[in-house]
Amino acid sequence: MNKELAESISVLALRIGADMDKQLARIKERCSEEEFKKYQFATGKVMAELLIGFMNPIYKEHPDLMPKEMGGEYEIDPAIYK
Repeated sequence: MNKELAESISVLALRIGADMDKQLARIKERCSEEEFKKYQFATGKVMAELLIGFMNPIYKEHPDLMPKEMGGEYEIDPAIYK
């Protein structure tokens, strides 16, 4: 995969993960503990697959795209999370 496409996919995956975190926080505030636990488990499964099946292959091919937050050197523009 060329680097430009890999970078855009990486940023997309990071945005998806951030959005899922935000929604999980909203669920925790507004739902029962039992409902929250179900969504927390499901969110964890989705995020693990996003990392293992989607992001890790990109970072293996383009290690310079791994974000600092994940132990790499790539600087993520915080605006992508808004």
